[in-house]
Amino acid sequence: MKGRLPFLVALVLAVVGGVLALTLLVRDEKPSGAGFPVGDDGIAARTSLSARTELFGSPLGTRLDVLVDREVLDPDKVAVDAKFRPFDAVGQPTVTRTDYDRYTRLRYDYQLECLKTVCVPETLTKILDLPDVVVRHEGVPVEVVRWPAVTIASRYAEPEVDRNDPTAQPNFNLPWRATLRVRPATYRVDPTMVTVLFVGLALVLLVASLFFVQKAFPGMPLGLRRLRRVKLTPIERALVVLERAHEHGIEREQRLALDRLAHELRTGGQSELAGDARRLAWEQDVPDADRTATLSGQVRDVIAGRTNGRS
Repeated sequence: MKGRLPFLVALVLAVVGGVLALTLLVRDEKPSGAGFPVGDDGIAARTSLSARTELFGSPLGTRLDVLVDREVLDPDKVAVDAKFRPFDAVGQPTVTRTDYDRYTRLRYDYQLECLKTVCVPETLTKILDLPDVVVRHEGVPVEVVRWPAVTIASRYAEPEVDRNDPTAQPNFNLPWRATLRVRPATYRVDPTMVTVLFVGLALVLLVASLFFVQKAFPGMPLGLRRLRRVKLTPIERALVVLERAHEHGIEREQRLALDRLAHELRTGGQSELAGDARRLAWEQDVPDADRTATLSGQVRDVIAGRTNGRS
């Protein structure tokens, strides 16, 4: 058993590690509301644009995030009153809901466009302000949110050229702005699923490697056959105790083991061998090694003569 202990510990640690890895990978991650504070009124909202500067006629993506404290307000009773004059909404908004902790995040994505004359820049650019968004709960306004200003750039304008420098390049001086909001990463295959598959494959390879090691080295403690405990009969058990006592060379243990073997032999109907074991156990001198070995051989012959070597 001591030889198999390292293998058992390694196997248990591998299985537990695999289970923990899978649990951590597939658990439901709950995003934090940090950076998006909710006041005592139980609601907070913010707006963002896909771009702060767009060419005339280009589609504009807008997003409204509403964070609701479920201990204060009911997210199912929240409604958004959003208008985008002079822009027009293209299709219906995409609404997604995410519940975590005590909060619920409602996300509204709108696609806008403006092909009207009012959106055409009179010069190089034109700044447009979208109407404020009103968030209501049970019809009562609870939050008013402003959109960032949108700059519409002309698709054509007279470039500024330094006429005194014939090599100067035209300068359109368009006021492009970078957006600081990072779009979420997208994957062709779900990375969590891929990781789960690889962890499962690693566990399968571990079990397969243990199987082949057991086939190649059946005598090693790593062999899986060694993990199965063999049930001994009382006579076999007494014989094993005797042989171990004989190896240790302790007289008292040898006498007790011989006496135990004699009892089991008599119970099993081997009276003659039982008498020999009893006499050897309690003779005046230390039990003779040769006679003990001979007795052990005779007992094994008796055991081997029975069905499957068992009584």
